Amino acid sequence: MKTVVFHKWWIIPVVAVLLAGGCSKSETSTETEGYGTLQIRLEPDAMISTRAEIATSPVPSAEEFSLTISGTDYSQSWPSIAAFNDSQTLLQAGSYTVEISYGKPADEGVGKPYYYGSKSVEILPRKTIEESLTARIANAQVLVTASESFLNYFHEATFTVTTSAGNRFTFTPGAETPDEAVFVEAGTRLTLTGKAKLQSQTGAGFDRDYTFPKQQLEQTVARTRHTFHFDAQDNGSATVTINLSDKYLDERTIDVELNDNSQNGNNA
Repeated sequence: MKTVVFHKWWIIPVVAVLLAGGCSKSETSTETEGYGTLQIRLEPDAMISTRAEIATSPVPSAEEFSLTISGTDYSQSWPSIAAFNDSQTLLQAGSYTVEISYGKPADEGVGKPYYYGSKSVEILPRKTIEESLTARIANAQVLVTASESFLNYFHEATFTVTTSAGNRFTFTPGAETPDEAVFVEAGTRLTLTGKAKLQSQTGAGFDRDYTFPKQQLEQTVARTRHTFHFDAQDNGSATVTINLSDKYLDERTIDVELNDNSQNGNNA
């Protein structure tokens, strides 16, 4: 029978390797046991309030939304939801606020919506939490329109809306190409001015310049289209109706003197 002899110089390194392996596994478990991960699903909501709910555009894709997660002594941002989901970022167990956004709240113009959404989430140890967030339009819109009756009395009408930021947008009701609603910052003032040609009662043609009284809307409302709608109900007056939603309707009467010799509201 052969006798197997174990030499000390062989046993010691093997034991050291086994001990090292056990220590590494224990440390890895300790480092991750108080952490979890998060996966975000986006639900964009493009609806905006007028006299009824309508969808507006553009509707950005999930890849276009940036994401920020903040908590106690923690704040980090990612350029997109996809980038965050792919990163498998470990988050220490606890409460966080997740914010998603597209665009900038102060950007104004056609096709410049600002979407925003936020949600509180709870991260659990060694768990992957799945959360759905809804991003809604958080800025406002403005549009100027006119009725057919108004356009029968006033011709070549142009209106300018000036925002609190000093941006100016021109609207031409009755033009061959309809105006698009303009996105403006929420919670700010709008000032409307306008000019038109007023039909002459002496048969001289549409050659009387008319300047409309300035109109102001003190505060725009988020996720709402503010429509200045002009109408002419009779030969002596016109109205401007400001529609904010079904719950708010502000109608203002503008007296218009059709006598050719009158200077009321006109630039002679």
